[in-house]
Amino acid sequence: MLDKHLKRRLNITFRIIVILVICGTIVHLFPKAGSFQYEFQKGSPWRYETLKAPFDFPIYKTETELAAEREKITEEQTPIFNLKTEVKEKQTTKFTRATEKYRNAYTAAAIDQIRNKLAALYNKGILQVPEELDPSNIKTIKIVNHNMGKDVDFTNVSTLKKAYSAMTQFIDNSNLPASVKEHILSLNISNFIHPNLEFDASKTHVQLLNQLKNISLTHGLVRNGEIIITKRELVTPEKVKLLNSLKLEYRHNAGSYASHLRIIGGQIILTLTALIIFSLYFYYSKKRIFYNNKEFIFLYGTFLATVMLGSIGYYQSINMLALPVLFFVIIVNILVGSRSALYLLLGSSLLISYFAPNNYMYLFMQLAAGIVSVFSLSQLQRRGQLFLSIFLTFLTYTAVYISFILVQEGEISLSHVFGVLWLLINSLVLSLTYPVIYIFERIFGFTSEITLMELSNPNHPALRTLTKKAPGTFQHSLMVANLAEEAIYRIGGNPLLTRTGALYHDIGKSYDPVFFIENQSGGINPHDQCDFDESARRIINHVTQGVELAKKYNLPEAIINFIRTHHGKSKVKYFYNSFRNKYPDRPVDEAAFTYSGPDPISKECAVVMMADAVEAASRTLQDKTEENITALVNNIIDGQLQDGRFMNAEITFKDIDGVKRVFIEMLTNIYHSRISYPKLKQTEQPDASDNASPEGNHPESPKA
Repeated sequence: MLDKHLKRRLNITFRIIVILVICGTIVHLFPKAGSFQYEFQKGSPWRYETLKAPFDFPIYKTETELAAEREKITEEQTPIFNLKTEVKEKQTTKFTRATEKYRNAYTAAAIDQIRNKLAALYNKGILQVPEELDPSNIKTIKIVNHNMGKDVDFTNVSTLKKAYSAMTQFIDNSNLPASVKEHILSLNISNFIHPNLEFDASKTHVQLLNQLKNISLTHGLVRNGEIIITKRELVTPEKVKLLNSLKLEYRHNAGSYASHLRIIGGQIILTLTALIIFSLYFYYSKKRIFYNNKEFIFLYGTFLATVMLGSIGYYQSINMLALPVLFFVIIVNILVGSRSALYLLLGSSLLISYFAPNNYMYLFMQLAAGIVSVFSLSQLQRRGQLFLSIFLTFLTYTAVYISFILVQEGEISLSHVFGVLWLLINSLVLSLTYPVIYIFERIFGFTSEITLMELSNPNHPALRTLTKKAPGTFQHSLMVANLAEEAIYRIGGNPLLTRTGALYHDIGKSYDPVFFIENQSGGINPHDQCDFDESARRIINHVTQGVELAKKYNLPEAIINFIRTHHGKSKVKYFYNSFRNKYPDRPVDEAAFTYSGPDPISKECAVVMMADAVEAASRTLQDKTEENITALVNNIIDGQLQDGRFMNAEITFKDIDGVKRVFIEMLTNIYHSRISYPKLKQTEQPDASDNASPEGNHPESPKA
């Protein structure tokens, strides 16, 4: 007893530690600055009391203003050119040598003037504008010579084209004879014009980055106590700028150490509140899940993962509308159930909205879209259902988003259209839940509706083997599946899980099918050659052999539970009673006649146990009237109840009574009395159509 209490305390301690770790992680994700508690929209009246500045704060420029300033600096940047002094000397000397043969007493002065003109152009600077620069945007350039730079008006330097034009025009206007001019021009003046200013792309880029970095983010200051906006005053663009500046200052400044601690304390309370809401549901409504370590880690892990996913938008500057925060909600909905998914949605959305700019709108959107997603996927049996659900989720997102925009701003602009595109991206990412479901199934042992649909296919290898080796058992399993599925549908539960579990509950009989009466033929019964305890062992083995076979076929644990529990810890009463009757004085080894169990722990397993016993016993009735069927069903299920077979199952007396009614109704319909066909008089010739009837070839019809 002490060990049991100790184990329970350790389980509770483990869960408390996990919850506290999750709480600490989420609080660490929260921004530690003071929170701006007002919601406002441009063009709407201020709904709160007059707001005064709680402290001095700067007026921050808007993103539009900063973008325009960056664009202006980029367009008007001053490119940097390095002066290459050797180019001037080289080209003027080259010119002098080329015109030496034209020099005489009459032309020397004019030729020297041309050389001086060329030197003057080099003194001012000759450059070639690189492709990455637009000459029309260049106002000044910086010329660097021996690490000393000076700004020069761009009009004072020459491009190659401008220098060539200036030289040819100067030669044409000179006093040289026409023949000398012609000879000098024939030398191709462009051969003496080369850039002596070389563009330095790296220095120019560094200079631009420094200029952009030094842009002031603010202009102006609001003093402590100044009125920012009065009650019912219209929120104009200027007021929006002031309010956003105050909001940003709250975000950047955490305040004093004491204020910082108070903020953390408040965040801890908020996070624990959401986690307690989430935990109370599982503790009181789903204790089996709460105390199952794998499922507990899965559910609380998805809670943390959902909140972390929602926080990405705050830290990575990703639009919050694009974050698929319903990703894990959909997975929990498919693998665990809709109610669990709803509590995950509620708890995580309350925390994620803390990160959102417009908290109320974001919370409303997530809850509305999440509820639509959960209830449109209450039973996922086809891939098309998932995509339809995602489409409905997108429509809900869009409808709520546009409604809030119309209420708050009165019109839809291009930026709002981009918001819808972000929502579309969000919804498209949700489609990835389909392949991820399989991963979670394998890791945590869950069984989705999709997997159950695949397993319930009669062409599954395990069922094909049962059909071939033990056809009678397979027919029995089909009958049990029909009875159990309808019963669980009436009382509430998972009909598909119940049906699939019922189909597999007796697969162990495929090992020794002839030892089970439904597979015997020709009056041969191998039990006639066995002792009672040997016969009991053969019968009991079909449970353990069924579990082994299920593991061989990699069946999920949820299906194996039906195989283990469909007899629970009951006795093989036929051989047990036969042994007691034949050997009244001999001690009985109770274990040799008792199934190893365990008894059912779920409602679905309990119903399959009832259906299995009732269906098998109903075949022994000689007169299958409604009264006999009713007595049989009541006796068998009441006997199981008295033996304590349902003590661990999540099933009520009301549920058991409902199961009985379903079984009686269905078995009565199956074994209903048939009308005897009148015989023809021998004097009449029968017509072929007189004997044509749907039951004509049925084993129980008069013709059989």
